[in-house]
Amino acid sequence: MSAAVQPSMAEVLRPLRNATHSLHEALDSQLPIAREDASLADYADHLRALRPWLEAVRQALAVPGDPGLDRVARRTDRRLAALALDLEDAGAAPVGEHAGAAAQACLAPRLVEAAAEPAFAWGLAYVLEGSQLGGLAMHKRLAPKLAPHPMRYFQPVDAPDGLPAQWKEFVAQLAAALRDPAAVDSAKRGAVAGFETLIPRFGLQPAGL
Repeated sequence: MSAAVQPSMAEVLRPLRNATHSLHEALDSQLPIAREDASLADYADHLRALRPWLEAVRQALAVPGDPGLDRVARRTDRRLAALALDLEDAGAAPVGEHAGAAAQACLAPRLVEAAAEPAFAWGLAYVLEGSQLGGLAMHKRLAPKLAPHPMRYFQPVDAPDGLPAQWKEFVAQLAAALRDPAAVDSAKRGAVAGFETLIPRFGLQPAGL
């Protein structure tokens, strides 16, 4: 019996990319931190807006008890620690405990499917892990301008062989988790929910949402 042909990275990612393309474009094109004149204050605002979403997604990923999702959740813990240090170095006030809890409570109902459907959680993880690729590009562009601030959050976490290798490993795990059409559909819902809960954190509202 011949071994099953493994899907390519493009084949694994295509359904999720297609499902979230317009949301991804809307976010990337409107983020203040993506402007050419982005400042350290913009970076701090970006982190403060992002933090409750990261915390909510991290909690959602921990629920299914999937080892691969647990690894993503642990990386998210370290990213949250880097975020907190960056806010401290920028002299920015952290998100208040009450405000952060309120924001997470608003996000939680959209992410609750992760508890019952691990594939939904993998869709959330796709948004989260993919954001590291954009963060690395942002770091390369902004680090010289915002130096000496280290911009830890935009740097890779737990990637001793580099972020591309970490991303390739994640996609292989994603492929293993999405072996049937129902799982792919669930992951698509998770990825869309990831973007649709993230975008309003920056005060943005894409057309049609």
